[in-house]
Amino acid sequence: MKEEQRRTPGSVDAITALGSRKPRPLIVKRPHKVTAFTGDTVINLPSRHHGENALPFGLSVLISLALATIAGVGLYQIRDMFGPVFFALTLVLTVRPIHRWLVRKGLPLWLSAIITLTTLGVLLIGSLAVMVWALAPLPDVIADYVPKFQDWVQNGLAFAQAHGLSSDQLTQAITSKMDVSSALGYATTALASVSNVGTLIGMLVLSLVFITADTMSLRFRSALVESYDSTVYHALASFESRVRSYWIVSSVFGLIVAVFNAIGLYALHVPLPVAWAFFSFVTNYIPNVGFIIGVIPPALMGALNTGWLTGVWVIVMYSVINFVIQSLIQPKFTADAVGLSTTMTFVSLIFWTIVVGPLGSILAVPLTLFAKAILVDSSRSSRWLDAFLVSDSDTEKKIDSGYYGEAAVEAAENFDEDDEDFDDDDEDGGNDATRDDVVSDDTVLDDSAHDAGSTTDDDEKDGGH
Repeated sequence: MKEEQRRTPGSVDAITALGSRKPRPLIVKRPHKVTAFTGDTVINLPSRHHGENALPFGLSVLISLALATIAGVGLYQIRDMFGPVFFALTLVLTVRPIHRWLVRKGLPLWLSAIITLTTLGVLLIGSLAVMVWALAPLPDVIADYVPKFQDWVQNGLAFAQAHGLSSDQLTQAITSKMDVSSALGYATTALASVSNVGTLIGMLVLSLVFITADTMSLRFRSALVESYDSTVYHALASFESRVRSYWIVSSVFGLIVAVFNAIGLYALHVPLPVAWAFFSFVTNYIPNVGFIIGVIPPALMGALNTGWLTGVWVIVMYSVINFVIQSLIQPKFTADAVGLSTTMTFVSLIFWTIVVGPLGSILAVPLTLFAKAILVDSSRSSRWLDAFLVSDSDTEKKIDSGYYGEAAVEAAENFDEDDEDFDDDDEDGGNDATRDDVVSDDTVLDDSAHDAGSTTDDDEKDGGH
């Protein structure tokens, strides 16, 4: 019986040339290339990823930006709830290994959950207690330096007068920008901020209790997600591991930086050294600009206390400590945990601060890791977006590990670093293939032929996963 074969319109002549008796075409399926060869003839079938039904790339970008805008506006409307709940979730994930270890030691789930929640409570309450204790003397210290600050103002006015600007003009310019209504507005904003802090703490505590109770056991729910889509499961598991590593490593190195800052501030006789050291510990969680925010208050206090030279030395000391610990040492531990490029980290800081508020500046990296896990890592077809999210060195590591698939490995091997373009001599973008290429690449072979203008269910399954 003759074997039936489906012929593609573009390959009729090539197949006919082989004669009436011809072997069945051998189909080679690759992520971006489908090649069929029969005898000595190579037939290039169109890639599913570049089909006529696919949306243009520019249109896809516009749709993605529109959806991101809608999502951002929605999160902004519920930021007072979303921020504390997500913060609580990341904290529970961070201490979850303690819960697992206690369960393995034979403790009941409920007792292990209570111990884990108590650990979190001790850490949070301890941090608040240290902050209150360190900042308690701040009003008295500020009152002591009011005369010094007034001298600064007088010297500034004298300098302005020496350059032709009268003090009356300066006073009028300042007072014209201030009135009773604006002062009341500032006071109302300050009171609202204090109220928001109380609401945030209350929401955080409740979220910690409920999330801890709800995650005492995730065995069957995790199995359900993995059975439905293992790629999504591994993306979420990777997020849990990465956010835990980020919080732990950032906390450890932030504490080290705070200790060195406290010692240096003591040596420079800066008032409230513990308070400013703790402040630098908190700002350590703010990427890119946290160092700048943390150095301003102690530099000003040092300048008020013993002169401008002390303020300059504070800046120099902070810069050296930050560079050595956070720029040279810490990235060796956080690079694999975070994996975001510097530009992406900075953009995420701005975006999440606008959407979630001040808490978003601290949660910028965890929120970005979560969005990346859901939108990028959860599907093999979208992992190429890492090109815009992670650094080139991290991309190289993932390509070498096979994370992006065989096509990325082949493209990296053929990449010409001199002209930053693919080393390809074919005008059609490298669609031609030979039997030797197929065998050496260990591609998946199928003994059934396919139409050139259509894709089979197997192709769709390969493209979707």
